[in-house]
Amino acid sequence: MLLLLCTCSPTGIAVAEAFQTYATVVSVQPIMETVFDTVTRRVCTNPDSAAREFTSLSATIGEDIRQQNRLWQTQRSCETITEKQPREEVIAYRVTYRYRGYTSTTRLSYHPGDRMPVNVSLSPLP
Repeated sequence: MLLLLCTCSPTGIAVAEAFQTYATVVSVQPIMETVFDTVTRRVCTNPDSAAREFTSLSATIGEDIRQQNRLWQTQRSCETITEKQPREEVIAYRVTYRYRGYTSTTRLSYHPGDRMPVNVSLSPLP
């Protein structure tokens, strides 16, 4: 239901009041932006593969292999790495709406759903 109030000004000219109603949403398109999150992880490097083969044999060969295994563990190096990982985030919505045959597009910070509130202001032509 539309409510339009007309008043007469001191000059005798009719002036319409503004009112709020709802417009039909025609389309909503998310506006995306790439944001970067800081991620910290621990990365370890192992010594050469020959030393790793000794690890699987250490139970059967004896003390020399056990010593090689301890050497391999001490040669292993680890470091903490900080990286920036990208992700897409919706920052706004491009909304096209229609009210009484008039179509317009605006940008909103929220998804309006099937309809959205609009302000309507009418005034007579001179």
